[in-house]
Amino acid sequence: MKPVVAIFAHPDDEAFGPAGTLAAFAKTRPVYLICVTDGAAGINSADPNRKLSDIRREELLASAKILGIKHVYFLEYKDGTLASNLYHEVAEKIKHILAEIKPEILLTYEPRGVTGHLDHIAVSFITSYVFERAKEITELWQYCITAQRREAFKDYFIYFPPGYTPSAISKHIDVTEVWDQKMQALYQHKSQQHDIAFSLAGYLASPKEECFIISYK
Repeated sequence: MKPVVAIFAHPDDEAFGPAGTLAAFAKTRPVYLICVTDGAAGINSADPNRKLSDIRREELLASAKILGIKHVYFLEYKDGTLASNLYHEVAEKIKHILAEIKPEILLTYEPRGVTGHLDHIAVSFITSYVFERAKEITELWQYCITAQRREAFKDYFIYFPPGYTPSAISKHIDVTEVWDQKMQALYQHKSQQHDIAFSLAGYLASPKEECFIISYK
Protein backbone atom coordinates (compact mmCIF):
# COMPACT_ATOMS: atom_id res chain seq x y z
CA MET A 1 0.00 0.00 0.00
CA LYS A 2 1.27 3.47 -0.91
CA PRO A 3 2.01 6.04 1.82
CA VAL A 4 -0.26 8.63 3.40
CA VAL A 5 1.09 12.07 4.31
CA ALA A 6 -0.74 14.24 6.85
CA ILE A 7 0.02 17.97 6.73
CA PHE A 8 -0.91 20.17 9.68
CA ALA A 9 0.06 23.52 11.13
CA HIS A 10 0.83 22.71 14.75
CA PRO A 11 2.05 19.97 17.04
CA ASP A 12 -1.20 18.47 18.46
CA ASP A 13 -3.32 19.08 15.32
CA GLU A 14 -2.96 15.39 14.53
CA ALA A 15 -4.27 14.42 17.98
CA PHE A 16 -7.10 16.94 18.25
CA GLY A 17 -7.93 16.09 14.63
CA PRO A 18 -7.91 12.77 12.75
CA ALA A 19 -5.64 10.74 15.05
CA GLY A 20 -7.89 7.70 14.82
CA THR A 21 -7.78 7.67 11.03
CA LEU A 22 -4.00 8.09 11.05
CA ALA A 23 -3.67 5.15 13.44
CA ALA A 24 -5.98 3.04 11.27
CA PHE A 25 -4.01 3.91 8.11
CA ALA A 26 -0.74 3.06 9.90
CA LYS A 27 -1.86 -0.55 10.33
CA THR A 28 -1.79 -1.12 6.56
CA ARG A 29 0.50 1.50 5.00
CA PRO A 30 3.31 3.95 5.87
CA VAL A 31 2.05 7.22 7.38
CA TYR A 32 4.13 10.40 7.53
CA LEU A 33 3.40 13.77 9.13
CA ILE A 34 4.53 17.26 8.13
CA CYS A 35 4.21 19.87 10.90
CA VAL A 36 4.51 23.37 9.45
CA THR A 37 4.94 25.58 12.55
CA ASP A 38 6.84 25.25 15.81
CA GLY A 39 3.72 25.63 17.96
CA ALA A 40 5.49 28.17 20.16
CA ALA A 41 2.60 30.64 20.52
CA GLY A 42 0.12 30.41 23.35
CA ILE A 43 0.04 28.86 26.79
CA ASN A 44 2.59 26.42 28.21
CA SER A 45 0.79 24.21 30.74
CA ALA A 46 3.72 21.81 31.11
CA ASP A 47 6.97 23.54 32.13
CA PRO A 48 7.20 27.35 31.87
CA ASN A 49 10.97 27.10 32.44
CA ARG A 50 11.48 25.32 29.11
CA LYS A 51 11.15 26.62 25.58
CA LEU A 52 7.65 25.78 24.40
CA SER A 53 8.72 24.85 20.87
CA ASP A 54 11.11 22.21 22.27
CA ILE A 55 8.39 20.76 24.48
CA ARG A 56 5.89 20.60 21.68
CA ARG A 57 8.36 18.91 19.34
CA GLU A 58 8.88 16.17 21.95
CA GLU A 59 5.14 15.85 22.51
CA LEU A 60 4.43 15.46 18.81
CA LEU A 61 7.09 12.77 18.44
CA ALA A 62 5.56 10.87 21.38
CA SER A 63 2.08 11.19 19.89
CA ALA A 64 3.32 10.07 16.47
CA LYS A 65 4.93 6.98 17.96
CA ILE A 66 1.65 5.95 19.57
CA LEU A 67 -0.23 6.44 16.31
CA GLY A 68 2.30 4.42 14.31
CA ILE A 69 3.50 7.37 12.24
CA LYS A 70 6.75 6.49 10.47
CA HIS A 71 8.40 9.92 10.49
CA VAL A 72 7.60 13.53 11.39
CA TYR A 73 8.97 16.41 9.30
CA PHE A 74 9.27 19.76 11.12
CA LEU A 75 9.27 22.86 8.90
CA GLU A 76 9.59 25.11 11.99
CA TYR A 77 7.81 28.23 10.81
CA LYS A 78 6.86 30.59 13.62
CA ASP A 79 3.46 29.78 15.05
CA GLY A 80 0.82 32.28 13.89
CA THR A 81 2.81 33.66 10.94
CA LEU A 82 1.54 31.74 7.91
CA ALA A 83 0.55 34.78 5.87
CA SER A 84 0.17 34.62 2.09
CA ASN A 85 3.73 35.81 1.41
CA LEU A 86 4.94 32.42 2.72
CA TYR A 87 2.51 30.16 0.88
CA HIS A 88 4.72 29.35 -2.11
CA GLU A 89 7.79 28.86 0.06
CA VAL A 90 5.95 26.39 2.29
CA ALA A 91 4.47 24.65 -0.75
CA GLU A 92 7.93 24.13 -2.25
CA LYS A 93 9.24 22.58 0.96
CA ILE A 94 6.26 20.25 1.12
CA LYS A 95 6.66 19.29 -2.55
CA HIS A 96 10.30 18.39 -1.92
CA ILE A 97 9.32 16.04 0.92
CA LEU A 98 6.50 14.48 -1.09
CA ALA A 99 8.86 13.80 -3.99
CA GLU A 100 10.81 11.50 -1.67
CA ILE A 101 7.82 9.76 -0.08
CA LYS A 102 5.62 9.43 -3.21
CA PRO A 103 2.29 9.20 -1.32
CA GLU A 104 -1.08 8.23 -2.70
CA ILE A 105 -3.08 10.29 -0.18
CA LEU A 106 -2.66 13.72 1.40
CA LEU A 107 -4.60 14.47 4.57
CA THR A 108 -5.15 17.96 5.98
CA TYR A 109 -7.89 20.33 7.21
CA GLU A 110 -10.99 21.38 5.35
CA PRO A 111 -10.79 24.91 3.82
CA ARG A 112 -12.13 26.68 6.94
CA GLY A 113 -9.41 25.11 9.06
CA VAL A 114 -11.99 23.33 11.29
CA THR A 115 -11.59 25.93 14.05
CA GLY A 116 -11.06 29.00 11.89
CA HIS A 117 -7.39 29.25 12.97
CA LEU A 118 -5.60 31.19 10.24
CA ASP A 119 -2.59 28.85 10.27
CA HIS A 120 -4.96 25.92 9.74
CA ILE A 121 -6.59 27.68 6.81
CA ALA A 122 -3.21 28.51 5.28
CA VAL A 123 -2.09 24.87 5.49
CA SER A 124 -5.37 23.71 3.97
CA PHE A 125 -4.88 26.11 1.03
CA ILE A 126 -1.23 25.14 0.57
CA THR A 127 -1.95 21.40 0.70
CA SER A 128 -4.76 21.76 -1.83
CA TYR A 129 -2.43 23.72 -4.11
CA VAL A 130 0.20 20.98 -3.90
CA PHE A 131 -2.37 18.22 -4.46
CA GLU A 132 -3.74 19.85 -7.60
CA ARG A 133 -0.26 19.96 -9.14
CA ALA A 134 1.06 16.54 -8.06
CA LYS A 135 0.01 13.98 -10.67
CA GLU A 136 1.04 10.95 -8.64
CA ILE A 137 -1.09 11.90 -5.59
CA THR A 138 -4.61 10.70 -6.28
CA GLU A 139 -6.60 11.56 -3.13
CA LEU A 140 -6.95 14.58 -0.85
CA TRP A 141 -8.68 13.95 2.49
CA GLN A 142 -9.76 17.12 4.30
CA TYR A 143 -10.65 16.57 7.93
CA CYS A 144 -13.92 18.21 8.98
CA ILE A 145 -16.41 18.05 11.83
CA THR A 146 -20.17 17.72 11.90
CA ALA A 147 -22.53 20.44 13.03
CA GLN A 148 -23.20 18.35 16.15
CA ARG A 149 -19.54 18.19 17.15
CA ARG A 150 -19.04 21.85 16.39
CA GLU A 151 -21.65 22.75 19.03
CA ALA A 152 -19.42 21.26 21.73
CA PHE A 153 -16.67 23.78 20.93
CA LYS A 154 -18.62 26.86 19.86
CA ASP A 155 -17.78 28.99 22.92
CA TYR A 156 -14.01 28.38 22.80
CA PHE A 157 -13.01 30.61 19.90
CA ILE A 158 -13.97 34.14 18.89
CA TYR A 159 -15.11 32.66 15.60
CA PHE A 160 -15.65 28.95 15.07
CA PRO A 161 -16.87 28.06 11.56
CA PRO A 162 -20.04 26.01 11.20
CA GLY A 163 -19.78 22.23 11.06
CA TYR A 164 -20.68 20.24 7.97
CA THR A 165 -24.01 18.70 7.08
CA PRO A 166 -24.16 14.95 6.27
CA SER A 167 -24.58 15.64 2.55
CA ALA A 168 -21.33 17.64 2.46
CA ILE A 169 -19.23 14.91 4.11
CA SER A 170 -17.65 12.31 1.82
CA LYS A 171 -16.62 9.72 4.40
CA HIS A 172 -17.24 8.87 8.06
CA ILE A 173 -14.47 6.74 9.58
CA ASP A 174 -15.41 4.63 12.61
CA VAL A 175 -12.42 4.95 14.96
CA THR A 176 -13.78 2.85 17.82
CA GLU A 177 -11.04 0.24 17.46
CA VAL A 178 -8.27 2.84 17.66
CA TRP A 179 -9.97 5.18 20.15
CA ASP A 180 -7.52 4.33 22.93
CA GLN A 181 -4.60 5.22 20.65
CA LYS A 182 -6.29 8.50 19.78
CA MET A 183 -6.77 9.38 23.46
CA GLN A 184 -3.22 8.33 24.38
CA ALA A 185 -1.86 10.48 21.57
CA LEU A 186 -3.92 13.43 22.77
CA TYR A 187 -2.60 13.10 26.32
CA GLN A 188 1.01 13.33 25.10
CA HIS A 189 0.42 17.04 24.47
CA LYS A 190 0.75 17.95 28.13
CA SER A 191 1.73 21.54 27.39
CA GLN A 192 -1.76 21.96 25.93
CA GLN A 193 -3.56 20.47 28.92
CA HIS A 194 -5.82 23.52 29.05
CA ASP A 195 -7.13 22.65 25.58
CA ILE A 196 -7.42 18.93 26.35
CA ALA A 197 -9.52 19.64 29.44
CA PHE A 198 -11.91 21.80 27.42
CA SER A 199 -12.11 19.47 24.43
CA LEU A 200 -12.48 16.11 26.15
CA ALA A 201 -16.15 16.51 26.99
CA GLY A 202 -16.90 17.31 23.37
CA TYR A 203 -15.09 14.21 22.15
CA LEU A 204 -16.82 11.96 24.66
CA ALA A 205 -20.26 13.38 23.83
CA SER A 206 -19.85 12.76 20.08
CA PRO A 207 -19.75 9.53 18.05
CA LYS A 208 -16.36 7.83 17.80
CA GLU A 209 -15.90 8.78 14.19
CA GLU A 210 -13.84 11.16 12.06
CA CYS A 211 -15.20 12.89 8.98
CA PHE A 212 -13.61 13.92 5.71
CA ILE A 213 -14.29 15.76 2.47
CA ILE A 214 -12.42 13.79 -0.19
CA SER A 215 -11.23 14.90 -3.61
CA TYR A 216 -10.08 12.35 -6.19
CA LYS A 217 -8.10 12.53 -9.42
